[in-house]
Amino acid sequence: MLSLFAARVHAQTDLPTEPVSLELVSPAPIEPVAASSHFAWYAHAELDANYVWRGLYCGGLSLQAEAEVSYYGFFLNSWWNVGTTDWQWGRKDANGRPLTGLNPEVDMSVGFRYKGFKVLFIHMYYFDRYADGRMSRYFDFGNHEPGGGGVTTEWRVGYRISDRVPLQFLWCTRTFGRDGYLVGGELKRAYSTYIEVRYDQPLPLDFTLSGVIGVTPWKSMYTGYQKNFAVVNVSIGLNKSWQVTDMCAVDVGGVMVLNPSSMQPLWNVHAGVTWN
Repeated sequence: MLSLFAARVHAQTDLPTEPVSLELVSPAPIEPVAASSHFAWYAHAELDANYVWRGLYCGGLSLQAEAEVSYYGFFLNSWWNVGTTDWQWGRKDANGRPLTGLNPEVDMSVGFRYKGFKVLFIHMYYFDRYADGRMSRYFDFGNHEPGGGGVTTEWRVGYRISDRVPLQFLWCTRTFGRDGYLVGGELKRAYSTYIEVRYDQPLPLDFTLSGVIGVTPWKSMYTGYQKNFAVVNVSIGLNKSWQVTDMCAVDVGGVMVLNPSSMQPLWNVHAGVTWN
């Protein structure tokens, strides 16, 4: 499973530098600190009360971690999540199968960053997500219905205007892997797409106020393949950071999310640490 990628949406870091990603409103995207050799790196770990991503509830209490190395703008990123599928332990579906447990996820991405522009290709792997209980295969890029495969891939393109105008734009489209729905018994690929606009307003005392609006332009996994254009993510969050040492910072924050497509309110609070 991202976006975290995101970015904290995150959850996965999605924007230049999801995320994930979070796409929930998370701390301002982390940028690796460039050294004179043009090599840069960073690592981040955080504890989230809820895994909320792009207006979707993806799990309960979660531990998420991320690491990235880059050279002359080219980067390799890895993001991990281990958490509960739901706070309500003991729930079962209509067939008596448990709806709670762990939902581990590993996302690997490769991309290029230049100034405010960023493009990447990400491979998202969700453990044991087949409906019949079989373990997902890591390189299974075939199209599947929801619950029929544990792999999906996505292209992401993002742009951040500048530090003076911290407005960010994001376009994400799924390509290979699980992203299908049935039409007359035939499996169709949705090319699920998510478009986001985000603004991070710096405040005194190292606070950051963030706002996000995210939409899906056609039938996609963000609406359960039920609607065409829909607003799926309206979020506002507040984050506070402290620089502990030259190479280490800690942050805490919270976010309120509304998915207008489903009218589902969501929330998250987190605490994290970053090294670079």
